[in-house]
Amino acid sequence: MKRARLTAGSILLFLGVAVSQDIGGKQNDLAERVQRLMDIEMGFARMVPEGMSIEAKEVSREGHSGNDLKVVYHIFVKGAGADTLFQEIQWPVNADKPSAALPGISTGKDGILLCAGRTPEQCGDPKKPDDPIEFITVPRKGEPTRLAFKSPTVRIGIVIVPDPIEAKDKGCTLSALRLTPRFELALLSGSGYPPNTDIHYTVQGEMTNDHVIKSDGNGAIRVSVIPYPGNKTKGKVKVKVTESKCSPELSYEWGTI
Repeated sequence: MKRARLTAGSILLFLGVAVSQDIGGKQNDLAERVQRLMDIEMGFARMVPEGMSIEAKEVSREGHSGNDLKVVYHIFVKGAGADTLFQEIQWPVNADKPSAALPGISTGKDGILLCAGRTPEQCGDPKKPDDPIEFITVPRKGEPTRLAFKSPTVRIGIVIVPDPIEAKDKGCTLSALRLTPRFELALLSGSGYPPNTDIHYTVQGEMTNDHVIKSDGNGAIRVSVIPYPGNKTKGKVKVKVTESKCSPELSYEWGTI
């Protein structure tokens, strides 16, 4: 198997935008930086051209959640031309810009990404043709692996969360995604809520605050969460939806890698 050690990748590379992962700085810059980090994440989820699909299938899982976890994936891209060669792009949460990784990637049976190894332009060893690529992740809790694959004619992206922070209650979901290395910024999202409705939730850290977010037409919610640490450099955040229909709740630690 061809092995690819992963960090991450993003659509904003193709728009010529490199966003710092540091959310420090002046207060009037904070909202803009938070929005850009959220846009990176959502850009990946939406970077699937019409008539194409991308899917990650877990091959193996070793170690323990939040500690020494290693998860291996095969990735399948359907709808690309038979002769398409992809360049892999990664953008880790702890990097200030994206980077190019493995070039010359082909698609095989059922769209699996592989190193064909038959021509100089294709990745791989001619002695091991059509070798499926093993995408290896070593994630922190709640950390996304963001990947993009581009050719001269098409670009497609995916977000994989090997060690998710998530909760479910009565058909509603709630998850927290790490958008900065120390979890100073989280993307909170959920589904299964009444459409176009005010959804109440509580964030408990140094203090407890009540908030309201309006669900979209599909009953989904999405909002950023930043702890208010005072003089602390780490802590724990608890988030709970407080609705009569459902009340999923989760927690995560920030300030540690």
